[in-house]
Amino acid sequence: MARSATFAGVCLLGLAASALAETAEPDNAKALLEKVKQRDLDRQITARKTDLGRLAEDLAKGRKEAENMQANVEATSALQKESATHLSQLLSQRKRLEQVSQLTTLRIEAERLKAEGLQLLADAQGKALLAMTKRAEETDARAALGAAELKLVAPAEAAPATETAAKEPAAKRPSLPELRKKLLLTENAAANAEKTARDAMRSASSKLELADIAGAKAKRKGSGVDSDLPEIAEKPLNLDEKLPEPVTKPAPAKKAAPRR
Repeated sequence: MARSATFAGVCLLGLAASALAETAEPDNAKALLEKVKQRDLDRQITARKTDLGRLAEDLAKGRKEAENMQANVEATSALQKESATHLSQLLSQRKRLEQVSQLTTLRIEAERLKAEGLQLLADAQGKALLAMTKRAEETDARAALGAAELKLVAPAEAAPATETAAKEPAAKRPSLPELRKKLLLTENAAANAEKTARDAMRSASSKLELADIAGAKAKRKGSGVDSDLPEIAEKPLNLDEKLPEPVTKPAPAKKAAPRR
């Protein structure tokens, strides 16, 4: 009987322990589940914070890059303005240089015409000097002929007309026909020399007139060009110089009848 009671007590105790174990297991599982959920939430929060930190870093990096790009844009814009200004200056300089080149070409042409005209003028003056020499030879021949003719009319009053004739012996002095022939030759030579000199002077005058026209054109062109080229000094030329007038040939003296 006692043994039965003991056995029954033990069974009751086992049942009670089983009941208590069954009641504790759901509470532990729930707590474990809550703990797992909390860990997962913590991981999600940590991951989200990490993502937010990376996004903040990317945003700051993007802002920095945007600021750098804006600085580059402003620098490029400044370079564009500077390049446009430089290009405008270069175009202006090219236009000025073209104008200066055109002006220089006009001045070169004017100076070339002037040099050619002065060369022609120098040649014409040389020919004019030659004409004067020829005219002097004609005058000398005319004086010699006049002295010879005077000697026939009045031997006592006759004298050598020139120093050359005075130095010549009387026997070597040319005769009247020779003197007349020499006078004719010197007259023709003087007339031809004067004609040649006049033609040369007209050519030189025409060339210098063209040079004056070209110089005036260059001067008008230069008035609108701001250049550093020196102005060409214009020296006035005396083109009004006239050749000696031809000596009027006097009428031949009438031969007087020889005295008896």
